[in-house]
Amino acid sequence: MSLYYQPSNKMPLGGAGLFLLGGAAAAAVLALVYIYAIWYIPFIYINVILCGGFGLLLGVVLARLARAGKLRSPLGVGALAALVALVAVYLEWGVYLTMLFNQPEAPAAVAEPGVAAKIVSSAGLSVGSTSFNPSLFARIVADPAGMWSAMRQINETGTWSLKSSTPTGLLLWAIWLVEAAIIVGGAYLVAAAQAHEPFSEATDTWADEETLPHPVGYIAQTADARQAFETGQFHLLTPHVAESELDQFARVKLHCAPNDEACQFLTLENVTAERDKKGKVTQKTTTVVQRLAISRAAYQALKTQFGAPPAAAQ
Repeated sequence: MSLYYQPSNKMPLGGAGLFLLGGAAAAAVLALVYIYAIWYIPFIYINVILCGGFGLLLGVVLARLARAGKLRSPLGVGALAALVALVAVYLEWGVYLTMLFNQPEAPAAVAEPGVAAKIVSSAGLSVGSTSFNPSLFARIVADPAGMWSAMRQINETGTWSLKSSTPTGLLLWAIWLVEAAIIVGGAYLVAAAQAHEPFSEATDTWADEETLPHPVGYIAQTADARQAFETGQFHLLTPHVAESELDQFARVKLHCAPNDEACQFLTLENVTAERDKKGKVTQKTTTVVQRLAISRAAYQALKTQFGAPPAAAQ
């Protein structure tokens, strides 16, 4: 038996279906919001942030769907998340082309002859009159060949500039690939992380996670400490009372499934803090142990010792 939680890799068919249908719906909504945002906020640096937000937000939705569907395979959830994210990329291109075509001088439908060439001529039009047309969007996404042709034509001339330079050709392909990678990667990582969370096979429920309010002393020798904790030496954890906001400390997280004493786990994180030039304090966490299986007695002892904040514990 492993000392650490191991997912069962079960993927209920109904949960997978919910994941795909709900994910596709979320992808469509987020694609629309994302393209509208970058269309009307023509600042490349903000667009990069919006792109990352698109992938992470999609990942959050997919993680919740994985939890609702009780999907416990990180590889399976990751694969489905990547598929949904690729659909999201396809849909956001459909939204973009819809807005491009729906300009006054733009062609009426992607299936019309010569549409790719017409896109290039319309690329420089004002975006002020652009609106989203659902029926046009449906016709565009139903024609993958037309979308590909349009993308190739756009790639030849570009549609936006950065410091008086308009990316085209290989550079623009690379930018589009990076954009897609950010969206797919963000969705994959966040969604797959949910499948790693402890799940009770006996009660068919996810374990609850609780961060104990009393910090413990910073764990300097992580390898030695990990070996000690794996043999149940939790007496090495000592209460920590901060003297300054820059103090190092460790954080205790407990995972427990109701009505299943075999589903109790411990996560320990070291926390360091630093102050930037503006005086803002930021924290950085590193994992010491993650989802280590513990006994019911150890679980109760940790809750008793570190379950109250420092002020209440004194």
